[in-house]
Amino acid sequence: MTEQVTYNSSFSWKQFWISFVYENMPPVFGSPIAAIFFERSFRKAWNVCQHRNLAVLSTRYNPIGFILISWLVVYPGSWIITLGLVTALVADIRSLGGVDPLQMMCAYAFIFCRRLIISVKYGYFTRDEYAALSEPAPEWNFGKTQKKLIAVGWTAPKDFPGLMEGELDYADRQEGGVLETLQVKGLIGKTVELREVVRDVLDLAYNLKAPTWHTPLIVFSVSVILISLIASKLMTGGSIFGTNIPLLLTNLGTYFGILTGMGIMGFGLMCGFDFQRRRLANVSLDSLLLSDVDNDGNRVVFDRSSPDDLKAWMSARRLIRSFGERFYFRVQTYTSILLCFSIIFVALLNFLAWTQVAHHVSTIFILCSTILVIAFIASYAIYRAMQLQQQSYAVRSNILDHILELEVHEATERAIDQGKQKNQSVTKDVLKQIDENINFTEIIHKPTSVLGYRADNGLIGSVLGILVTGMLLALQGFVESGVVYSANGWAVF
Repeated sequence: MTEQVTYNSSFSWKQFWISFVYENMPPVFGSPIAAIFFERSFRKAWNVCQHRNLAVLSTRYNPIGFILISWLVVYPGSWIITLGLVTALVADIRSLGGVDPLQMMCAYAFIFCRRLIISVKYGYFTRDEYAALSEPAPEWNFGKTQKKLIAVGWTAPKDFPGLMEGELDYADRQEGGVLETLQVKGLIGKTVELREVVRDVLDLAYNLKAPTWHTPLIVFSVSVILISLIASKLMTGGSIFGTNIPLLLTNLGTYFGILTGMGIMGFGLMCGFDFQRRRLANVSLDSLLLSDVDNDGNRVVFDRSSPDDLKAWMSARRLIRSFGERFYFRVQTYTSILLCFSIIFVALLNFLAWTQVAHHVSTIFILCSTILVIAFIASYAIYRAMQLQQQSYAVRSNILDHILELEVHEATERAIDQGKQKNQSVTKDVLKQIDENINFTEIIHKPTSVLGYRADNGLIGSVLGILVTGMLLALQGFVESGVVYSANGWAVF
């Protein structure tokens, strides 16, 4: 059954900031109070707490397994990280056993980044969807929440009935309802609706499964950061857990904070995967127009000499580009957040190098390992985004080549067949309009972008250049400051 989707893809800053407050307040103790303040109603606040996992209690809203995981893992982990941060900031440094408070701040940055990403998700909710979060089930329910998750619903949208059809119907409404009105002649002379053609292309792309190496890479990446921290502590005689409450809370908070990095790394890989699927959909559709091969199991091939087929193909391309638009905007934003995360860590590394602030060598280990891991994952996502953007360049190149062929053919045949020449001129004009539309829409107006810039070869070079240059500047700062590390790991300038 088709899920009715009525929304626009505009971002709501109000929804973002309210969600940002919910996410950063301690669950159970702080966020429900914030819900009462924002909702102005105990009933609505209760519903918000159940739907947003701020203090889940009722099996009417969430399955028992989810409730148990929340109370046994999610909530205690959040409390420990918060307590660890507060302890590191206010406790006497002697009670911390020489642990650098900057370690806890770096670890807290992981969960902060994750909460920022979640807040962005709610910013892209429609007003109706956002309002439903304050209503009792089943106005909103656990299944709808799962559909909205990048790492669950959008990883395998075909496993969630109504998700793909709902997104396709919305894209169709955005384009003026062309799916039911436009048709394409099939290979055996049978007329095929444009909806069937687009659905075939999307099915091909979204049948693609997330690579099996994603999960091992996520675990390995977090392990690299965590092991580098623990190893540096062992080398300097630091405490792994602690002999008093402040030290134990700080160490556990640091470890739990780093472990939450699995979430943001998973987001980064999912972003790259989504860019890959979108490129596959574009390549599949483009091949139906630009390829001279008319088999490979395709039900239709768009005739490049037919203005009607060109119109249908262009409509199909716009539909596929806007399919799942809110998820598309979210993955671009998530990729940008990851890059900012690594750039901020590079800036912090330079701050320690050039200002001679007291720090522990294990903090340097955390910063360097995190920069390398996040930069790698973010670069992978940028690379996939760049491939998607380059597909727009590739299709323009093929269209321009075909226009050139028509112009040459028109010049040589002008005196032979006036009627044929008129038809070719119409086709050429249509192709030129398509080329201009693709150029404006996909390259100028709404390109695939990261950090607000079009995803092309120059962007990935610029990002890596910033990170590498920042690392080299930090190295120069440590060398020029003459820093050495004592036996217990503390910097001595």
